[in-house]
Amino acid sequence: MFRFTGGFKRLTVTLLLTAVVSISSACTASTSTSGQAAKPLDPEQIQRVEFLNQIADEMYKQTMDGQVLEARSKLMQMSDQIPKIHFEGITSVEGLNALTETITQAKRVYNAASYSPEEGQMAVAKIRLATDALTHKNQPMWLQYYKVLQNDTAALTQVVKSGKQQEAIAAFGKLSQHIAIIHPSLLISREASSVEKLDSVLLYLRKNINSQPMAARQAESGLDHLGQVLDELFLKNKDAIAFVPITDPKHPIIWSAGIGLIIVSVLSFVGWRMYQSGRHIVPVKQSREKELGE
Repeated sequence: MFRFTGGFKRLTVTLLLTAVVSISSACTASTSTSGQAAKPLDPEQIQRVEFLNQIADEMYKQTMDGQVLEARSKLMQMSDQIPKIHFEGITSVEGLNALTETITQAKRVYNAASYSPEEGQMAVAKIRLATDALTHKNQPMWLQYYKVLQNDTAALTQVVKSGKQQEAIAAFGKLSQHIAIIHPSLLISREASSVEKLDSVLLYLRKNINSQPMAARQAESGLDHLGQVLDELFLKNKDAIAFVPITDPKHPIIWSAGIGLIIVSVLSFVGWRMYQSGRHIVPVKQSREKELGE
């Protein structure tokens, strides 16, 4: 048993050193793959995005107060600001396209011969959430829609199971409208592939709910999948919740140093224990019966 101790020490040290190298490599990879960590954003661009968000907030308040002309003026101001901003590191190409398309759609609403207050409020809500998503990466306002979408999904599931097609069509329309409001923000904050999953599920649901007769079983299956996709987008699944707090792109060096200190502490403790145990080891020859007995 005592002759095995030396090999066990070497094996333990080797495994710990391997862990150190692996974690250090992971830290380096995390830092290098994070766009913001590898290349800090230009402070001037950040100020411009924040100014864009401020204009959107003012436009939103004016629209809700019925000040349509003033809100239209803010919309034009936003449109002029977009080309002055470099969005690299702030959002993806898909996110930028979603933002510009949202502003373009809003122009059609505000410049229409007959202005619709309902359409105007929906258009400005999209813009307000989109610009907020640009300035608040960790806690954008659109995350507050999770409970709303959960309620919409639950209501839709209930009427689908009851076989009430007309009510299901109305409930699906309400769900689709709420998703449409946050859709640009989703493309700004999340991977385009994740948003495409959501779009595919909605198309599947629309097809089966509107079919004659309603394909209730397929619609229920689609609703189950919708819940999973929403959890992914809103980071409600277990893997996402466990992953988000660990990697902090704003402080990658601090996070790496913290892990390093933990590993060093573990190595120091194990080394001390090995030293202490080694002081009391007396290499003697024992019979196989004694070795087995110990």
